[in-house]
Amino acid sequence: MGKRKVRTQAAPAATASREGAAPRGRQMMMKKKTQCLDEQEIPFRLREIMRSRDELKNPKSKKKKKKEKQPGHILEGDIPVPKFKRRKGEGDSTYIGRIERETQHVMFLTKYQLQREPEKEEPVPEKSQRKKDFQKKKLDKIRRKKEEKKAALLEKDFLKDSVKFGEVAEQPPTITAKPRKSVVKDKAGKKELLLTSLLGSGGTPSTPKVFHASLARQRIVQEERERVVQAYRDIKKRKQQQMAESQLAIDKLKKPV
Repeated sequence: MGKRKVRTQAAPAATASREGAAPRGRQMMMKKKTQCLDEQEIPFRLREIMRSRDELKNPKSKKKKKKEKQPGHILEGDIPVPKFKRRKGEGDSTYIGRIERETQHVMFLTKYQLQREPEKEEPVPEKSQRKKDFQKKKLDKIRRKKEEKKAALLEKDFLKDSVKFGEVAEQPPTITAKPRKSVVKDKAGKKELLLTSLLGSGGTPSTPKVFHASLARQRIVQEERERVVQAYRDIKKRKQQQMAESQLAIDKLKKPV
């Protein structure tokens, strides 16, 4: 029992000593802070203001902000129109006072603004003709490349053989085209005509078929064929004239004088 009484009596004394020491410690801390003004701790509110100002100067947020529509052409002497928006934690009176200050400032600037003379201002430099021509050539080149690429893709699709589902080949494909340097031989029992002799000693011309030849080759072959046919007709006509003349001469000889 005696021990318990001692403990109960000592407790109030300890608490009293602590209560007395606490204000002394606070006073000492305040004295230390007031003694060196340069090393005082920055208040929390001031730190928040400084941090928000730094964030406005150097935004590092990854959120995409919507770009405000800016006027197309802003001159150097134009006064920017303020946009009012209530800030976080801003009261009604503070917000209204800020609006009034901003409006008074804009009105002051408009009142004492310099008179603008647009006729004396330097015109906005336009693109030179050389740059325009270069840009036009560049666009033409890009368009030409696109057209060539499109034509190549179309040609590739045209040459591609599409096989239907379930299609079966019963025999291998037959080659109808003849080699370029192959010698064409006459068939047995084929008569020698005047047209074939005019075309050459080799019989039929060794030109490729018109279907497989190019357009230029087809035109050349067609002109050659027309020339040979015309020559054949001229020879035939000349022979008929000679035969008619010889017949007239024979008839004259037969008639008595």
